[in-house]
Amino acid sequence: MKLFINVSNLRFGGGKTVGMNIINYYMLHPDISSLVIAAPAGNGYERFDGISEKVKIVYFHKIFNTSVFKLIITYILLPVYQVAFKADFILSLGNVAIPTRKPQLLLIMMPYLAYPESIMWERIKKNNRKFYFYIRNVLRLIKANLKYASILCVQTEVMKKRISALYNIPLDKVFVMPCAVSFTSSKLPESAVKAGSSNSKEIKLLFLSKYYLHKNFEILYEVGREILNRKLDIKISVTIEPEENEGSREFLENIAKLNLGAVIVNKGNITLEQIPYVYDEHDGVFLPTFLESFSGTYIESMYFGKPIFTSNLDFAEVVCKDAAYYFDPVDANDIIDTIVEAFDDPVELTRKVDRGNQMIAESPSWNDIGKFIDEKILKLS
Repeated sequence: MKLFINVSNLRFGGGKTVGMNIINYYMLHPDISSLVIAAPAGNGYERFDGISEKVKIVYFHKIFNTSVFKLIITYILLPVYQVAFKADFILSLGNVAIPTRKPQLLLIMMPYLAYPESIMWERIKKNNRKFYFYIRNVLRLIKANLKYASILCVQTEVMKKRISALYNIPLDKVFVMPCAVSFTSSKLPESAVKAGSSNSKEIKLLFLSKYYLHKNFEILYEVGREILNRKLDIKISVTIEPEENEGSREFLENIAKLNLGAVIVNKGNITLEQIPYVYDEHDGVFLPTFLESFSGTYIESMYFGKPIFTSNLDFAEVVCKDAAYYFDPVDANDIIDTIVEAFDDPVELTRKVDRGNQMIAESPSWNDIGKFIDEKILKLS
């Protein structure tokens, strides 16, 4: 089979993790005679260069992520490439289907598509109209191209039910393709483990994410002030760079202006190689997000044996179940109370971490997910 994999929209975060793991599965797949990958340049897909002669990677400059060029790549370049390649099947993993008559799997990971009632819509309309119109245009593109997808995939049952109901798609036409721990993640050897904070009284939480509006970074202004007011020994690490976008720069400037740097600490960008070390340095994971389609951070936290503190919303609860602590993402006092109470009860905290370990042990691997695509989608067996 000639397979065409489109990850051109997956530049970072959980989407990129999904793309890289599916590519990794098919790179040396015995039933794939040739493979073409459409990928963004400079986002780590170069690691697959030269692995196999049957694989060709077409890279697109970051300019193609802008509105006008996104249309060019979607309606001109990608259709031309897949026709020239004579693909038998297309895996479009970045929300937007390619106009084609070939069979095509479309993986939807855009949470805005499934949550029209989210608080985020009013927030971005009020605070960032440029981004608001950008998202609206992206959603129009996604919706317009749904007709080109033979098969839709999402990552949770919640997304499946929402997408089916909102867009009048039969439930049996939407498959659930879960996420798994990435092949790039590996635990530290026991000799290197620091076992969390060196100060046993200090609580260090990791907010591992690039800056997006829906991640709710701004709640840290109130959380940070309340930590200082209560004189709590809690630190929250963020992992963003001021160069990411206007929002990240403004957030870091505000943390400095509000004198919150002692409790909201910026670690900067974390590379794949650094991830095991940064998890090891922290006592738990913090994610006050408003919107997710899945978030690989949840399962990665379980894999590294860290308790999860996250929003009490359906996308989080369907993934984490009883292995996480939940709070109201707009209530700083509820957030802090949840964290303090959790570490005051080490027995329950250990139970939640153990439950997470159990869930990871029972969850599919990327090899299992690849076989699911082989059997249910590509019909290779």
